[in-house]
Amino acid sequence: MKLDSRKAALLAGAALVAAAGAFALGRAGFFSPPDISSLWSWSLDDWVTTSVGPSGERVRVTHEPFALARNLALVCASFIGVLSWAPRIVEIVTRSNRAAGAAPDDLAQTRRSIDCELGTILSLVRSHLESNKNYSAALAKGHSALATTTSPDQIRTAVVLLIAENRNMLRETEEHQRRLEESQQQISQLRAELAETQELNVRDSLTQVFTRRYFDQTLAREAREAAATERALSLIMADIDHFKKINDGHGHLIGDEVLKNFAKTMSKHIEEKDTVARYGGEEFAIILPSVSFAEAKSTAERIRAEFENKKWAIKGGAPIGRITASFGVAQLAPRETAESLIQRADAKLYVSKSRGRNLVTVDADLTPR
Repeated sequence: MKLDSRKAALLAGAALVAAAGAFALGRAGFFSPPDISSLWSWSLDDWVTTSVGPSGERVRVTHEPFALARNLALVCASFIGVLSWAPRIVEIVTRSNRAAGAAPDDLAQTRRSIDCELGTILSLVRSHLESNKNYSAALAKGHSALATTTSPDQIRTAVVLLIAENRNMLRETEEHQRRLEESQQQISQLRAELAETQELNVRDSLTQVFTRRYFDQTLAREAREAAATERALSLIMADIDHFKKINDGHGHLIGDEVLKNFAKTMSKHIEEKDTVARYGGEEFAIILPSVSFAEAKSTAERIRAEFENKKWAIKGGAPIGRITASFGVAQLAPRETAESLIQRADAKLYVSKSRGRNLVTVDADLTPR
């Protein structure tokens, strides 16, 4: 079960109050700590013991076997919740820095905003600790007053002061809770803005597939991981045939629609782990981790066949005719670089072009390079 960051922060505040109050009461003598040696003989039932108070009065004390375990669980859960803040925020900032073309000013402003919110949270924690310290001192003072007087009026005054201190502590806790919730909302908003900025910077604005820069970074990473784990990695390079004629004959708006449709067709035939990117102009690339060249060829064939069979026509005008694409496929060889893999797949793409287009050509050579 994962703790939500806001709930974790609230639990942390509650745990601090409980821990400070319990410590103060224990120091002041309001309850006796359990005998550690008796832990082995605890049962599931509460039991009552009698002790002598500071003024000689006899005090009945009820022991709860699960109280200590409950409080320890609360403190541990709260501590884990507080620690979970930092890794999440670091992850957000790190991912945003990796985004291709991210605006430096936007990222710098977001960092400053996150730093500000973290500073606010730390200030709240320090303030809460100071409040607990004052609360503990007030409890100790109240107990001292109770222990040194027998006058009913003085006892009543001491009790009233303790109740007032407790109310103040509750008000401060509620205020800290409210401010922590505001900080959580602000961080959630910043996270959404960072995710949106990252998505805009790694997606091609026309086709909505990934950009060339994102492709280069992803292929380099996948090539390293494939080499380290000795798993397959295939690459498909694709190019729309006679695309210049489409632009010249029907206009760039039609050409844009062809590009978008081709990108959708490729995206339809891949899995979530795969990456489709616009390599440049009418050329696209597909990264296929854990896929052999034979499987990659089948994927390219399905894309080629579906794209070839589409019926193209200008709205209210004459049919455009058949539009096709050519493909080159290669699999990463041992000790091969990402650049070399691109060159081999691209070379096979041009073989498909030279043989009449609308073809898939595979480079099955896996000798070390």
